[in-house]
Amino acid sequence: MRPNSIYIILFKLRLLIITLMLLPAFVFSQSKKPGSIEYLKYTNGYNCIILGSNIYEIPDYKLAYLDNERKFDVDSCLKFSYKDTSLLKLGDDLYLDLIGIRTFKNKIVNIYLFFKKADGYKVLRTFLSAYGLFTSKPNDYVDIYNWSSTTVDLSLQYELNSELGVAVFTCNSLEKEIAAMKLKGVINHFYINKD
Repeated sequence: MRPNSIYIILFKLRLLIITLMLLPAFVFSQSKKPGSIEYLKYTNGYNCIILGSNIYEIPDYKLAYLDNERKFDVDSCLKFSYKDTSLLKLGDDLYLDLIGIRTFKNKIVNIYLFFKKADGYKVLRTFLSAYGLFTSKPNDYVDIYNWSSTTVDLSLQYELNSELGVAVFTCNSLEKEIAAMKLKGVINHFYINKD
């Protein structure tokens, strides 16, 4: 074998090793691109509102209590409206009416995007472009579309008998925590009232 051919073989071997080392990074970066459920998991919310993050990371002037009520709901959650109108633009000629946030123990568990029912198909097209094909459609006759993953879910609903449609982003780990808390409360209530 000639010395030059050894260098060529070593060069190709190094190139192969570098390519194999960079492959996971390349594959991971592909999931960050719009058009798949992986992108929904990567974005984990809407715009700068991140599921699971602390509500106090959002400046006070951008939040108000929903319906001006600082009351906990039945799940021990507080609801806020997001007052920054710059986030109301969802796409070309597509605007939201309101952004709502629901928190549990100061962590963002849900993000609600309210829109005019007439814009339902535009919102659906926007989500199909961003998150790929929905993972389920519970009823062929009702406009409900769900994108489900292990960490975050998105449900889009714009039914005929409603003026507004809503898209709900959900942090699955916090939803499970709420469900466990409710179950514990039911069990405690049963045993306390049993005596």
